[in-house]
Amino acid sequence: MSIPDTVLEDKDSLREKTTKLGTIARACAIYGVDVVEVFRDPGGEGEADVIMKVLTYLETPQYLRRRLYPLDEALRYAGMLPPLRIPSHKQKIPTSELNLGDVREGVTNEDGTVDVGLDEAARLEPRGRPGRRVTVRVTSLAPLSAATVPREDVPAYWGYLVETKSVGELLSDPRFNMKIATSRMGEPLSESLGRLERSIRAAGGVKLIFGSPSRGLFQIVGRDLENRTSIVVNLFPEQKVETVRTEEAIFAGLGLVSVLSAGKA
Repeated sequence: MSIPDTVLEDKDSLREKTTKLGTIARACAIYGVDVVEVFRDPGGEGEADVIMKVLTYLETPQYLRRRLYPLDEALRYAGMLPPLRIPSHKQKIPTSELNLGDVREGVTNEDGTVDVGLDEAARLEPRGRPGRRVTVRVTSLAPLSAATVPREDVPAYWGYLVETKSVGELLSDPRFNMKIATSRMGEPLSESLGRLERSIRAAGGVKLIFGSPSRGLFQIVGRDLENRTSIVVNLFPEQKVETVRTEEAIFAGLGLVSVLSAGKA
């Protein structure tokens, strides 16, 4: 999923901006978004730094946040938001309740161990640079040991990564061979539903791209938007409100992709 760095321009205070980002993070968690791309909107004053920090903070398990995030003005209200409660957000538990093979998020320590939210640290194999977040699998209970594993090898949904992109990088990203742009000037959803379902189910990776509160993607990207994406779709061709908020469009778009990819339309 891709959002412009001006996605917060309709909010005045940091509290309101943080709340909006919490809603976006919640949508990503509900629908299992793997990557959130924040791209530069040349037509406005972007806030990529705030967006990146808050979204990444919310994706981090609560027991690791104090270790990974020093005091930061951008995160003043982030701790007030409800947790995402995704599978990677494990509870702090006694070591006695741990099972061999459990996967947890952790932070590496200087002594070669890793803090995974237990009453003792696990020996890390191989040792990592201190202060880094890692995904590990428990390999031994006595002594307590763990090994790093790639996030993509974890069978459960393990959260999203947050990246910054230019518009050019956004539209040429080879990881996603289907790029769906959303716009009021796009093809009505009712006319494109069948083609969307066939394309989404055949695609190796799907990217949904959203505009800013005041500028649509045709304004941000240019008139060649249709040539640089797989399809431009109007998610709300018969909307009854003057404007649809970005976070509302995100919920609708992600929900649509989820249903179509499952073949339930």
